[in-house]
Amino acid sequence: MSSYPYLYTQTYSYTPFFSLVMPVLALLVIVAGGLALYFLFVRKPNTYKGPAASLHDILTFRTFFTEKLIRVLYCIAAVAIAVYSVMLLFSHFFAALFVFVVGNLVARITFEYALLLLVLCRNTQEINRKLGPLPAEEAAPQAPAQEAAPPVPPQPPEQAPVPPQPQDNPPQ
Repeated sequence: MSSYPYLYTQTYSYTPFFSLVMPVLALLVIVAGGLALYFLFVRKPNTYKGPAASLHDILTFRTFFTEKLIRVLYCIAAVAIAVYSVMLLFSHFFAALFVFVVGNLVARITFEYALLLLVLCRNTQEINRKLGPLPAEEAAPQAPAQEAAPPVPPQPPEQAPVPPQPQDNPPQ
């Protein structure tokens, strides 16, 4: 028996279906599905009932999931930090303690900051909604910037000469 190095090698064949045709088909399905969702749900007003109405609210961003998602991600991060610190406990006690305390503190601050930004955005939108539409500002055309001239002090308006007024008593 010989120990030929190429005896147990595997050969690979080129399959154009998976490398050329499937990405093109996937791209067509993605574009068609996105356009169908847009024209069926997003573009029309919400006249739907049941699950279609909630799908319309989701696709038009009337319902936000970010706050719930951040809370779930925080819980997952806290558990991951705790599990990692327990695994680290068997080899490095002080490192495990440090990871448990500082890791949870950093995760809490990070996720609180993200929630703070979301609440700030929501409150700003609510204030804008309560204020209503603002009056249109006059858009004065901007002259192109030329040489920097010194500012001219304002001049009082010129008045036309006043004609003589007839007097009630004639001169004597």
